[in-house]
Amino acid sequence: MAEDHDLTRRQWLLRLGHGVVLTGVSGAVGELATDALAAAQTGSAASEVLPPGLYLPNNDHLTHALTSDDRFHPIPAGTETEYARPRVSPFRPQFFSQEEFATVRRLVELFLGDGDASKAEPGAEGSDIVTEVSEWIDLIIAGAPAVREAARRLTPEQRALAVRYDGAAAVEELETSDPQTVWREGLGWLREESQRRFGKEFLDVSQDEQIQLLTAIGGGLLEGTPANLGQQLFVALKAETIRGYYTSRRGLDELDYQGNTYHVECPGCTTRGDS
Repeated sequence: MAEDHDLTRRQWLLRLGHGVVLTGVSGAVGELATDALAAAQTGSAASEVLPPGLYLPNNDHLTHALTSDDRFHPIPAGTETEYARPRVSPFRPQFFSQEEFATVRRLVELFLGDGDASKAEPGAEGSDIVTEVSEWIDLIIAGAPAVREAARRLTPEQRALAVRYDGAAAVEELETSDPQTVWREGLGWLREESQRRFGKEFLDVSQDEQIQLLTAIGGGLLEGTPANLGQQLFVALKAETIRGYYTSRRGLDELDYQGNTYHVECPGCTTRGDS
């Protein structure tokens, strides 16, 4: 079996390219990939080029994280992993205003079917998942411009790898989309439409009226692509709510997801021959 420093140029490209795609970063990572390819060609060891833990997982830290059922994990001294930390101060949105974030949170409640979660006691399951998904959306939208600029700075080689892994449409979406404008203008449209229909702000109308408005927006999508700002917001909200929910602990439990478990050996697999 070949040693790591005998990896072919193609194997280096695939390994490094996937790391670039996942991190959404060009620049320094692109220079690192070039250095790594040169190292592969000259036979120098990978450890002399790659920062530890960047492209391949550190099994010690993976084991620590994946064998715990707690939301937050004790952070080992000198860890290479950036662990999530419990917040010690009230949440402040990075992108949305406080009023916008309250509307986003209410929309998430309605989409998840937790329409009365705003009345739940602090710490209740419904209120927790709505808060988690809403904060996830704020984080994603706040970081959207940096992701777009990083996608535009990919070298031709890096972009080709991204297309190979994620498809041309996904890469073009990263390069051209402007989620911040969609959300800000969409929330403005929702506020004005609520005023026009009910004479009140969206957060001030009844739950039945809120659902009525969302049903009208969603129903229009059956005719084709989003035709107005409200429908664009509806599509974006639905996508990020689903993504946020089904990557949360509650969503993964609902799916009976088995992948986030550390196994010494691959379960159910058998070795055949010398492969």
